[in-house]
Amino acid sequence: MRPGPPKAARAAAAVFSRLAKTTRYADPGLADNWPSIAGADIAALGRPGRVLGNGPGRTLEVIVLDGAAAAEMQMRADDLILAVNRYLGPDAVGRIAVRQRPTGRPVSRDGIGVRGGAQKGGEDGPLNSALSSFRAAIRARSGDK
Repeated sequence: MRPGPPKAARAAAAVFSRLAKTTRYADPGLADNWPSIAGADIAALGRPGRVLGNGPGRTLEVIVLDGAAAAEMQMRADDLILAVNRYLGPDAVGRIAVRQRPTGRPVSRDGIGVRGGAQKGGEDGPLNSALSSFRAAIRARSGDK
Protein backbone atom coordinates (compact mmCIF):
# COMPACT_ATOMS: atom_id res chain seq x y z
CA MET A 1 0.00 0.00 0.00
CA ARG A 2 1.32 3.41 -0.97
CA PRO A 3 1.51 6.19 1.59
CA GLY A 4 -0.95 9.04 1.12
CA PRO A 5 0.06 12.38 -0.31
CA PRO A 6 1.77 14.86 2.03
CA LYS A 7 -0.38 17.40 3.78
CA ALA A 8 -0.77 20.49 1.61
CA ALA A 9 0.08 22.87 4.45
CA ARG A 10 3.35 21.07 5.20
CA ALA A 11 4.37 21.02 1.54
CA ALA A 12 3.42 24.67 1.05
CA ALA A 13 5.26 25.73 4.21
CA ALA A 14 8.46 24.16 2.94
CA VAL A 15 8.14 25.86 -0.44
CA PHE A 16 7.31 29.26 1.05
CA SER A 17 10.09 28.97 3.60
CA ARG A 18 12.69 28.37 0.86
CA LEU A 19 11.17 31.16 -1.24
CA ALA A 20 11.28 33.58 1.69
CA LYS A 21 14.96 32.81 2.27
CA THR A 22 15.95 33.21 -1.37
CA THR A 23 14.01 36.46 -1.83
CA ARG A 24 15.16 37.81 1.56
CA TYR A 25 11.62 38.28 2.77
CA ALA A 26 10.94 38.15 6.46
CA ASP A 27 11.12 34.90 8.34
CA PRO A 28 7.83 33.09 7.61
CA GLY A 29 7.31 32.74 11.36
CA LEU A 30 7.63 36.50 11.73
CA ALA A 31 5.00 37.05 9.05
CA ASP A 32 2.68 34.37 10.48
CA ASN A 33 2.94 35.70 14.04
CA TRP A 34 3.11 39.39 13.13
CA PRO A 35 0.04 40.51 15.15
CA SER A 36 1.26 38.81 18.32
CA ILE A 37 4.86 40.02 17.83
CA ALA A 38 4.17 43.64 16.85
CA GLY A 39 0.91 44.05 18.70
CA ALA A 40 -2.51 44.38 17.10
CA ASP A 41 -2.33 48.17 16.75
CA ILE A 42 1.05 48.18 14.98
CA ALA A 43 0.22 45.07 12.93
CA ALA A 44 -2.89 46.83 11.63
CA LEU A 45 -0.65 49.52 10.10
CA GLY A 46 1.50 47.22 7.98
CA ARG A 47 3.23 43.89 7.47
CA PRO A 48 6.85 42.76 7.46
CA GLY A 49 8.70 42.68 4.17
CA ARG A 50 12.36 42.05 3.39
CA VAL A 51 15.17 41.82 5.91
CA LEU A 52 18.09 43.82 4.50
CA GLY A 53 21.74 43.61 5.44
CA ASN A 54 23.88 41.00 7.13
CA GLY A 55 24.76 40.29 10.71
CA PRO A 56 23.37 42.16 13.71
CA GLY A 57 21.49 45.40 13.26
CA ARG A 58 19.82 44.50 9.97
CA THR A 59 16.99 46.56 8.51
CA LEU A 60 13.44 45.24 8.54
CA GLU A 61 11.29 46.64 5.75
CA VAL A 62 7.70 47.19 6.86
CA ILE A 63 5.13 47.65 4.13
CA VAL A 64 2.24 50.03 4.80
CA LEU A 65 -0.69 51.09 2.65
CA ASP A 66 -0.82 54.86 3.04
CA GLY A 67 1.00 57.93 4.27
CA ALA A 68 -0.83 58.09 7.58
CA ALA A 69 0.18 54.52 8.39
CA ALA A 70 3.76 55.29 7.32
CA ALA A 71 3.96 58.27 9.68
CA GLU A 72 2.49 56.26 12.55
CA MET A 73 4.89 53.37 11.87
CA GLN A 74 7.87 55.75 11.86
CA MET A 75 6.80 57.14 15.24
CA ARG A 76 6.50 53.63 16.67
CA ALA A 77 9.64 52.20 15.07
CA ASP A 78 11.57 51.93 18.36
CA ASP A 79 8.79 49.89 19.96
CA LEU A 80 8.62 47.67 16.90
CA ILE A 81 12.38 47.08 16.90
CA LEU A 82 12.21 45.95 20.53
CA ALA A 83 9.28 43.62 19.81
CA VAL A 84 10.89 42.09 16.72
CA ASN A 85 14.19 41.58 18.55
CA ARG A 86 12.36 39.76 21.35
CA TYR A 87 11.22 37.33 18.65
CA LEU A 88 14.30 37.11 16.38
CA GLY A 89 17.00 37.58 19.00
CA PRO A 90 19.06 40.42 20.44
CA ASP A 91 20.16 43.04 17.92
CA ALA A 92 18.72 41.09 14.97
CA VAL A 93 17.04 44.27 13.73
CA GLY A 94 18.47 47.73 14.28
CA ARG A 95 16.37 49.79 11.90
CA ILE A 96 12.89 49.89 10.41
CA ALA A 97 12.47 51.05 6.81
CA VAL A 98 8.88 51.96 6.08
CA ARG A 99 7.75 51.38 2.48
CA GLN A 100 4.41 52.54 1.21
CA ARG A 101 2.76 50.25 -1.32
CA PRO A 102 -0.36 51.15 -3.27
CA THR A 103 -3.38 49.04 -2.65
CA GLY A 104 -5.55 47.59 -5.33
CA ARG A 105 -8.31 50.13 -5.79
CA PRO A 106 -11.81 48.93 -6.51
CA VAL A 107 -12.33 48.86 -10.25
CA SER A 108 -15.57 49.78 -11.96
CA ARG A 109 -17.14 47.67 -14.72
CA ASP A 110 -15.34 49.65 -17.42
CA GLY A 111 -11.92 49.12 -15.82
CA ILE A 112 -11.42 52.64 -14.48
CA GLY A 113 -10.32 52.80 -10.82
CA VAL A 114 -12.83 54.11 -8.31
CA ARG A 115 -11.43 56.22 -5.49
CA GLY A 116 -13.21 56.01 -2.17
CA GLY A 117 -15.88 53.72 -3.54
CA ALA A 118 -18.37 54.33 -6.28
CA GLN A 119 -20.77 57.21 -6.05
CA LYS A 120 -24.38 56.34 -5.52
CA GLY A 121 -26.86 56.83 -8.34
CA GLY A 122 -28.22 60.24 -7.29
CA GLU A 123 -24.84 61.90 -6.64
CA ASP A 124 -23.94 63.35 -10.03
CA GLY A 125 -21.15 65.88 -9.45
CA PRO A 126 -19.04 67.66 -12.06
CA LEU A 127 -16.23 65.12 -11.82
CA ASN A 128 -18.63 62.20 -12.29
CA SER A 129 -20.15 63.95 -15.33
CA ALA A 130 -16.71 64.55 -16.83
CA LEU A 131 -15.72 60.92 -16.25
CA SER A 132 -18.95 59.71 -17.82
CA SER A 133 -18.29 61.84 -20.91
CA PHE A 134 -14.74 60.55 -21.07
CA ARG A 135 -15.90 56.92 -20.82
CA ALA A 136 -18.50 57.50 -23.53
CA ALA A 137 -15.85 59.01 -25.83
CA ILE A 138 -13.57 56.02 -25.26
CA ARG A 139 -16.40 53.58 -25.97
CA ALA A 140 -17.34 55.46 -29.15
CA ARG A 141 -13.75 55.51 -30.35
CA SER A 142 -13.24 51.78 -29.66
CA GLY A 143 -16.54 50.81 -31.26
CA ASP A 144 -18.33 49.72 -28.06
CA LYS A 145 -21.89 50.86 -27.61
